[in-house]
Amino acid sequence: MSLCTTHHVLSVARYLQYPHCATTSIIKQPSMISVLLFFLLVAATTAQTTSTNSTKSPPDILFIVPDRSTPYPNGLHNGILTSAYNYDADYSVEVIDYGNYDQAKSFAVLNAAIDTPTEQQPKVYCIWPMDVESKRLAGELFETHRVPIVQINQLPDDWELDHLVGYAGPKDAERAGNAGIMMVDAMKERGVENAKVIALGYPASYSGYPLSIEAFRNSIDSSIDIVKETPFARPDLRQSAYIEIVNLIDNNVEFNGVYAMDDDILLGAYEALNDRGRVYVKGENIEPDAVTLVGTVCNGARELLENGKQYGTTIQAPFLEATLAFDQAMEYIETGKLNETIRFTPNPIARGDSWDGMVVDFLGKAYAADSLCTWNQYHERINGLMDTFDTQNACDWVDCLFIPEGLFIAGYVMVGINYLLILVSSILLFIHRKKKIILLAQPFFLALILLGSAVDTTSIIFMSRDSRNYTRRELDNGCAAFVWLLTLGQMLTTATLVAKIYRVKRVTSQMRPGATNIAKKTKVTTKDVAGFIVGGLLIDIVILAAWFGTAPFKWTTQVTSQDFNGIILQAVGQCSSEGSNAWVYPMVIVILHLLLLVYANVLAYQTRAFHRISDSKMAAVCVFNSIQLLIIATIIVAMSGDNVSIAYIIKACYAFLNNFGVIALMILPKLYQCYYNKGDDVHSSSRLATNVQPSHQAGYISGLGNVSHIDRATLCNNRASVSDSEANASPPPSRRPTESDIPEESEVE
Repeated sequence: MSLCTTHHVLSVARYLQYPHCATTSIIKQPSMISVLLFFLLVAATTAQTTSTNSTKSPPDILFIVPDRSTPYPNGLHNGILTSAYNYDADYSVEVIDYGNYDQAKSFAVLNAAIDTPTEQQPKVYCIWPMDVESKRLAGELFETHRVPIVQINQLPDDWELDHLVGYAGPKDAERAGNAGIMMVDAMKERGVENAKVIALGYPASYSGYPLSIEAFRNSIDSSIDIVKETPFARPDLRQSAYIEIVNLIDNNVEFNGVYAMDDDILLGAYEALNDRGRVYVKGENIEPDAVTLVGTVCNGARELLENGKQYGTTIQAPFLEATLAFDQAMEYIETGKLNETIRFTPNPIARGDSWDGMVVDFLGKAYAADSLCTWNQYHERINGLMDTFDTQNACDWVDCLFIPEGLFIAGYVMVGINYLLILVSSILLFIHRKKKIILLAQPFFLALILLGSAVDTTSIIFMSRDSRNYTRRELDNGCAAFVWLLTLGQMLTTATLVAKIYRVKRVTSQMRPGATNIAKKTKVTTKDVAGFIVGGLLIDIVILAAWFGTAPFKWTTQVTSQDFNGIILQAVGQCSSEGSNAWVYPMVIVILHLLLLVYANVLAYQTRAFHRISDSKMAAVCVFNSIQLLIIATIIVAMSGDNVSIAYIIKACYAFLNNFGVIALMILPKLYQCYYNKGDDVHSSSRLATNVQPSHQAGYISGLGNVSHIDRATLCNNRASVSDSEANASPPPSRRPTESDIPEESEVE
């Protein structure tokens, strides 16, 4: 018996290359003399090999099967090889593979067989069709050339039963029924009543799928309910099973057991359940949510049976399938018919406590069950989470880098400090709202500064979240709230400072060298400078709306480490935007705020001569502090990369320090003086002039309220009152105007 194979070269002492095959051939040689003669023939016919190959005779038996890249088909190839060796008759056998269940290659191989002339056809085909379409092509092959076909592994349908010569393979209903029996026994041993089971299977196009599901359902009693049946598509059944279990757990589906149509599929389910500590192990993990695993085909990992992590399986031997198919092909070649067209390989139950002593009798021979199975001795993980989008929370399944809880506590402490300052400042501001120092500082704008600081500080609360305590939706909302609050809060604070200083600049704009009409009333209302606040907020809102409309800032889990199989080893969750241009939006906001801060600093410098009204000195310090914080925080956060702890510290400290500084510099000093009853004593009392009686509407400054009760020395830097003519006179060109040059009749409204 000779064997030609399209993809294997075997160099074993009893197998030699056969020169007449276009592919590698193997023949059985009875003696060393024959071996020597064979080598002489090879040497004598080397020059004629090419022409011989091109005109070779068709094989007697042609196998079309998957390649050896996975254990089960590998066992089939070994069975073909062994059967060809053991058979004494001189028949040629050829094996053509179609890859690892490669549908396109399967179609190509079958179409090539259909296109082969009838005279070049083998006497018998042995075909393992991978799906329904492949079975259709096998039927077309039979109809075209009328060459008998022995179908392997895939159960024949009604047409195939009537036309194909035979079937050799497992009995799907028997093995699935045995799995049902084991599931019932397992649940009884656990004492689980009304158990819920998940059924994982082959592609729905596999003809044995409905038979298996039906047989499993019929073998379980009323105490077990199949809550979901899931067929998978090839080629990666195991990874599909992993993702299915991930989705079931993510969606809080309750189940106590998993039945898989083969143990390779079961391994994917095992890996997912093991990641969450939910694999039932007798005497070890007996939690109510633990899951019992029952498989079939014995093509997984023997270690799981040995360690009690898999309750049981069924013995299924591709080696015996090949032996049976070969036996049927030889019977047909020699007799022209088959006594039995449908022949099954055995599928007995193998439990974790009995598999190692099992022996299977088949065709008059005894086989150790372990030798027939295509399982691996040990389990090596090759499946896991490969994409963070496959689960609602990747950190439930892989190791994630989290911000330490202590840092979140520190963030909440910062929020508490600022909230306390804002609350106390608001109360005191209301109490002392009629004090001179408060009126001069424009209470309306001080209140807006406190409001902006509260909004800005609140962003720390929403950035202090991660997937340990919040759902995906809550995290997405938190990411959005953090950005909006931080951006608008800072804009409200900064724009208010700008409006406050700009208002004073407008009031004092006539007090410049060479001015001819200083006494002219200047009206600058709140509405006149509200454009800074409203405009700034509107610009930020437009930018944020465009940002969230095109590249939403939401919670994402980013992979930081993977193994060579693509399994995620480590990840980090943080707020971010997708898209290559998403960085443009935050950068525009940073630049806009930075420019506004710079402009505020310029205004503070321009009104430095009137700092007792404009607070320009404190404002300059405050704005410069904000500029530094914004630049430093932006750079460090951009450089922090995947280090979420550093990024959190910088962002939280920025929001805290920026607002703390504004309150401490712009508001607390004034409240301090009011607390010690110095709110009306803006300067030393010994230097105040008290005899100034303002004329009609004199001393009214809009935003400061009616300050006619404030003596002129206070407004004019402690200078004595001057006559109306002196007040109307322009200051000397060579001297910079000061607060003493403010005309008594001026009205700032």
